[in-house]
Amino acid sequence: MPTIKDVARHSGVSISTVSAVLNESAWVPEDTRIHVQRSIKALGYRPNRVAQSLKKGKSNVIAVIISDLTNPYFTEVASSLQLRLMQEHLMLVICNSDRSHEIGDKHFEFMLARQMDGIVIVGDSVTEAALQRWQQMSDVPVVAIERDYAIANLPTLLVDSEQAAFEATTFLIERGHRNIAMISGPTHGVGSTTFGRSTRLQGYKRALEERGLPYRPHYVIEGNFQLASGERAMQTLLNLAEPPSAVFAANDLMAIGAIKAIQSAGLHVPNDVAVVGYDDIALASIISPSLTTLAMPKRELGETAAELVLHRLRATTTATPAGLSVAMPPNESVTMLHATLIRRESA
Repeated sequence: MPTIKDVARHSGVSISTVSAVLNESAWVPEDTRIHVQRSIKALGYRPNRVAQSLKKGKSNVIAVIISDLTNPYFTEVASSLQLRLMQEHLMLVICNSDRSHEIGDKHFEFMLARQMDGIVIVGDSVTEAALQRWQQMSDVPVVAIERDYAIANLPTLLVDSEQAAFEATTFLIERGHRNIAMISGPTHGVGSTTFGRSTRLQGYKRALEERGLPYRPHYVIEGNFQLASGERAMQTLLNLAEPPSAVFAANDLMAIGAIKAIQSAGLHVPNDVAVVGYDDIALASIISPSLTTLAMPKRELGETAAELVLHRLRATTTATPAGLSVAMPPNESVTMLHATLIRRESA
């Protein structure tokens, strides 16, 4: 296996010059840089990235912790995060808490110990207690998505789910529905502290109130953001003495589960029961009938989280690496984004 000495000998420069090229030092002339890079490629030399990271105090790796790898919403956010980071030659490590706060906290503490250059937390994957310990003990940049921690100055990206749920419910009312149910997120356990969990219910209630319709608690069935829970919730609603003619589900997976239950009961979507979801995962446009839903700004969430991490990395260094292009984050620690109603066949 070729060494850095072999590269220096092959390119006719000193070892320190090869090291400067590898570390992207600005003082190296462009023609020398190109010449050394050609030697590196010709010899098949691979630098020891671990040693480089220890020397520079940087890992060039960002971690993202998500709460459910099987939920396409999380993977789509992580994908956009990764694409933006790769433009700056940073790698992304994806950690799945698997709907367990204990696992999420272990991932978080492990990544802090491994000196990641930054950590992005998506959803209800890491507890507030873990964030409080981080605030006291570490300076690793952390960004939260869709989790409203009571942590001062923590860069946080949220989506106005209250307004989105209001628009979804209002849309159903304007379509002539009066008996509108909701499959909500959990009130206990993982997912219960996700920012949108309570705000989507608030938006649903506000729409009913503003249109003069009664709020009926038995029309709100709790799910856990997974497909099977949406199916069970819809079965419960269909067994009511007066079943709803429409249902708003707090995420697409539960909405898809609801459609499955409606069709299994021999009913038609949307003629018998209309369904609206939330997230606009890729599957929403593929299923039959295609799902009317609120599109979360997944790409914007990932890209903005990347910009926030990159800004803080730049702020902790004395010089910006060559080619690094970082957009300035907002002045406030909390950034509110918006969902968009996508009309399809299910409602």
